[in-house]
Amino acid sequence: MALLNEEWLPAARMKRIITHWTVGGYAANDFEREHYHFLIEGNGKVVRGEKSIVDNVNTTDGLYAAHTLNANQESIGVCACCMSGAVERPFRPGNFPLTEKQYLVMAGVVAELCRAYDIVVTPQTVLGHGEVQINLGIKQRGKWDPMVLPWDTALSYTQVGTYFRSLVTRALEGKPNDDQEIAAEDPPILVKARVKGKTFSDAILDDGSSYLPIYSLAKALGWQPPKITGGSVMFSASGTVKHTLALKRVGANSYVSARDIAEILGTTPSWEKATRTVVVG
Repeated sequence: MALLNEEWLPAARMKRIITHWTVGGYAANDFEREHYHFLIEGNGKVVRGEKSIVDNVNTTDGLYAAHTLNANQESIGVCACCMSGAVERPFRPGNFPLTEKQYLVMAGVVAELCRAYDIVVTPQTVLGHGEVQINLGIKQRGKWDPMVLPWDTALSYTQVGTYFRSLVTRALEGKPNDDQEIAAEDPPILVKARVKGKTFSDAILDDGSSYLPIYSLAKALGWQPPKITGGSVMFSASGTVKHTLALKRVGANSYVSARDIAEILGTTPSWEKATRTVVVG
């Protein structure tokens, strides 16, 4: 079921989509609707802003949705209504924290916009306000939205951006991003993982099993650099005992079974359905 009405999507040439949060409550107010094309309220309802997407094709007239400093032309602004009173460091989400429901709806909205305007998902074309300065080289004023997930604050801004784009890509491919079960026949999909308290955004699920990125894993846990030979990988998790595990390759990336890593660590893997996270240790 579409989240956006067809009449909300006029013919226009748009380059990118930038996501935000309002720093307000869960309901969209008139001021917020002036600045964003689409807003996601606390209950997941999508509200259309006052300005049309076509208003941002050319911003020289001053009549457009002003959502991102010096990056509004040919940019669509999508915003979650939340985070009033939030503090970046030390992080506090305020009284209206961004919810996972809003986040998943926002990914669905962005996917529909990508499809409507032929926008390919890249860090330069689908990004959060907090990524604009780094990804586009356009100076901002200390913006960090929506780059912290209140339900998983261990993720870095880079990991959050990567995770969001993976959700958008899945939505474009017609795959569920909600609490539906992942079918075993699905190709590898990007999920999160937490191993001994360290969080990763580049784990995968494939054929009903979970896999962890071996290089990221070894670096984060202070293990010796892994050595790959053919279809196996050798590494040491304790400094003396060496382990050899079967290797799974997906493109240029190398993975090992979460179950194998759990066995080495003396535990069993689990799946946090609410946060879509593989947990080991």
